[in-house]
Amino acid sequence: MGLPRVAVPEYSLKLPSSGEEIKYRPFLVKEEKLLLIATESEDENEIIVATKNVIKNCVFSELDIDKLPIFDIEYIFLWLRARSKGEMIDLKYSCPKCKGEIPVQVNVEDVKVETVDGHSNKIELTDDLGICLKYPNMSFQSEIEALKDKDQITLMFQSVLMCIDYIYDQKEMYSAKDYTTDELNDFLESLNDKQFEKITMFFETAPKLKHNVKLECLRRIKDEDKKDKKKDKKVEVCGYTEDVVLEGLQSFFD
Repeated sequence: MGLPRVAVPEYSLKLPSSGEEIKYRPFLVKEEKLLLIATESEDENEIIVATKNVIKNCVFSELDIDKLPIFDIEYIFLWLRARSKGEMIDLKYSCPKCKGEIPVQVNVEDVKVETVDGHSNKIELTDDLGICLKYPNMSFQSEIEALKDKDQITLMFQSVLMCIDYIYDQKEMYSAKDYTTDELNDFLESLNDKQFEKITMFFETAPKLKHNVKLECLRRIKDEDKKDKKKDKKVEVCGYTEDVVLEGLQSFFD
């Protein structure tokens, strides 16, 4: 007779990119082990592979994880973590004024994927020529990791090349998969600065996992902590405040 199993709850979540509803369960110990081993290795590719495997294990719906936009992946992972460890995330910051510790609590339910107004993946380069881009995905991350030692210009060009879906004019649509990397690269190099800038803006304004938090240091500072000591030992509150934007999955974890 087999050992009994602990019942695992099932949850639903809407993907930010499409609104599609998926079903998932929380992390279990086996997923925690995968993540811990990958994190301790400090190898970016191992972390990417572990993240993919955890999502594959925990999501019941049919998903092509390699093709999902990174912001979808981050959103799913954030909620997997929330259902496993709780919706409240405790973060800590160092106060730049008194060097004390500022605790911040973030409720996952308040974290959204935000898009800049006017953002579009379809970019008009001229009145009769345009380009449609795909959002960076997990496969993209692995390829970019292999190019991390390259200069920024090469990195940007490679990023754009990997994200081209199709080019279009008034007569036809030209799918990127039908052309070689050299042909696509020649197309990009034929653009002027303003046209290429329109393309790079796609990446700068793409949807991102974001949340605004207010830091407020309430550390009590005694006179003996100060350089200019006074005779009467008063207690003051540091009072440092700052608005911080959490952006990307890593921002939500210490």
